[in-house]
Amino acid sequence: MAPYASNSICLSQPCIQTASTIFSRFSPDFQKIDPCTNFEEMVCGGLRENNVIAPWESSYSEPTILADANYILMKNILETPSNRSWGSPADDKNFEKLVAEYNSCMNETAISERGVEPLVAFLGNITENFPVSAAEYKSSKPLEAQDHKSFAQTYLWLAQHSIFPFLGMDPNLDPFDPDTFIPTVAPKGPQYTSALYDDEELRPEYEAMVEKVFANILPTNETRAAAKDLARGLVELEGKIASASPNYDVFDLIRIQTLDNVTQSVPPEFDLPSVLKALSPLPLNRTSYPFPEYSAFLSETLANTTKPAIQAYFLWQTIQKFKKSVEGPEIQPLIEFRNQVDGKDASFTQERWRTCMADVDSKMGWLLSKPYVEIKYTDALKKALEEMTTRVQSKLASNIAQIEWMTAKVKEIAKQKVEAITHNLGYPTASPNVSEAQSLSDYYASFDTSGSYFDNSVSYFKWLSQTNGALIGTKQKPGSWPQGQTSALTINAFYYPQDNSMTIIAGILQPMVLDPEVPAYMNYGALGTIIGHEFTHSLDTNGRHFNSKGALDNWWDAESEKGFAERTQCLIEQYGGDNVTFSDGSQAAVNGTLTLSENIADTGGINTAWDAWLDKRREDPASDFDLPGLSDKFTHEQLFYISAAQFFCSKDSDAALQRDLSDVHSPPSVRIKSMMENSRGFREAFNCPVKEPTCVIY
Repeated sequence: MAPYASNSICLSQPCIQTASTIFSRFSPDFQKIDPCTNFEEMVCGGLRENNVIAPWESSYSEPTILADANYILMKNILETPSNRSWGSPADDKNFEKLVAEYNSCMNETAISERGVEPLVAFLGNITENFPVSAAEYKSSKPLEAQDHKSFAQTYLWLAQHSIFPFLGMDPNLDPFDPDTFIPTVAPKGPQYTSALYDDEELRPEYEAMVEKVFANILPTNETRAAAKDLARGLVELEGKIASASPNYDVFDLIRIQTLDNVTQSVPPEFDLPSVLKALSPLPLNRTSYPFPEYSAFLSETLANTTKPAIQAYFLWQTIQKFKKSVEGPEIQPLIEFRNQVDGKDASFTQERWRTCMADVDSKMGWLLSKPYVEIKYTDALKKALEEMTTRVQSKLASNIAQIEWMTAKVKEIAKQKVEAITHNLGYPTASPNVSEAQSLSDYYASFDTSGSYFDNSVSYFKWLSQTNGALIGTKQKPGSWPQGQTSALTINAFYYPQDNSMTIIAGILQPMVLDPEVPAYMNYGALGTIIGHEFTHSLDTNGRHFNSKGALDNWWDAESEKGFAERTQCLIEQYGGDNVTFSDGSQAAVNGTLTLSENIADTGGINTAWDAWLDKRREDPASDFDLPGLSDKFTHEQLFYISAAQFFCSKDSDAALQRDLSDVHSPPSVRIKSMMENSRGFREAFNCPVKEPTCVIY
């Protein structure tokens, strides 16, 4: 319970800082703006006016602020010489491993002295495994059956370094047996989308860049001499692959086949049984194969592609993988092209420490997480998070009874499912247990590090391949987190339908999101809405197809399906009627269908958090108190919505806006606008007229 009476003004440092931050994000004219018609500008205008987008970012927002704070904290820890012990000898050894990787990345002198030589030598493995003769470089003859063995050997060698040309192989939970990991074999396209290859100006620039890199970095005289033809063949092949690479979601993973059936479908060049046997030590006979129709396309494409073009594809995939692990003028054209595509100046170079923090976070995220959570994830923070998570979950479950369009039978199952959602809070306690040094040491045991940054990258990708392969055929351990999450510093929260779990990562738990020392309406507005959003995903267009155990299950009846479809159509039209505005004044419409699941979660999240906060206030009125400078301008109810909205405030470049339009989340300004329009509590708090139609599902 907070140490302030409900009618007192809190003058503690956290309260003063919170009030100051709120004001800094308000529009300078916030008192003249009607919140009912332009709430987003009212609460976010100051953030846009008073801040600039960092050169290494495409937007400025609460998530970028929090991420930066986390990296600065850990940078100072890694760079400060200290005789401090982090606990046990295993803790100290783990920390030494972290520092060794960070220092190898920071040692630009050593990296520059080696230049691209280690990458050139590494590429030599490809030209040895998949050799192309001088005559073949000049021939237009396509790949032949006699080349299949060397193709498979090269594919396997690349897969053992976490490089998957043409077909990816990842462990995922079996949708019909959600405790067990099985391999997912799915199309794997090039780094760029088909838009690049269709662009008459950009495609030639890309091809010319590839030619420059090939001419300076390929491992043999023959390959370098053939750079122009290899670049042309590569870009043509990439264009074909990109045009046929499908986007897929969780439902595509349900297409389960036996390994024998998949083997018959996958092109013989891959020798799939041998590859899977080499990657995974356990026997298996169930495989998720989302797009069997892709096999016919891939077979035909490979059969009509020259051997040099396929070799170029292998080489280019590898160069892309390791481009940040070397330095030199030979690789610079690729770096500059990537900067241009990302909307940055071609010559942009990120501060080295930021590059190296991101490197350590991606390679050794759980090792980095232990000192982070020991410093940041306090008992008070943990207690507040657990209490809020339980309260929001209970409120969503109880609110289901009030849904008019859902039948009693479906309501009961939905309620049971929400109540069964498990919580992953802060950090994982298995595979590895971040709080236990020995668990971390064992987890990263085969990831060897040295003073060589490139060698460390090779070691990491080999370790990653081994770690993922070892999961296949095993049971998910209680306390482990879903695949793909590797750090407690990450600014994120998510729902995972395959095991019916909700995850809140420690990195997001910072002031303006969760602070036990500030009023409950602030915390429930910001983090409560995020938690409610993730719980609501269990009943969105994707989550509702899975049961309480995470297995695929059709538990909806026709009447409830009809009611759901009618209400989702309301959201599709609402969000589809909004636009984003670019710097030149042009506008583009939001895709209400693409963003539907997230829009459902936004609407359900803020409404559930509101109801949960009202319960909290009734039970613990002292948890709400006034913030300095705000009590005479806004009610607690209004500050709940201000807190919720300001988490999404964002200053965006045109590049960021363009990405927003192809993302499953609606653009931040649209999220704020539509969440408020669909919230009864917001209308009452600001005395706004009812918007018709109001789109509410949960």
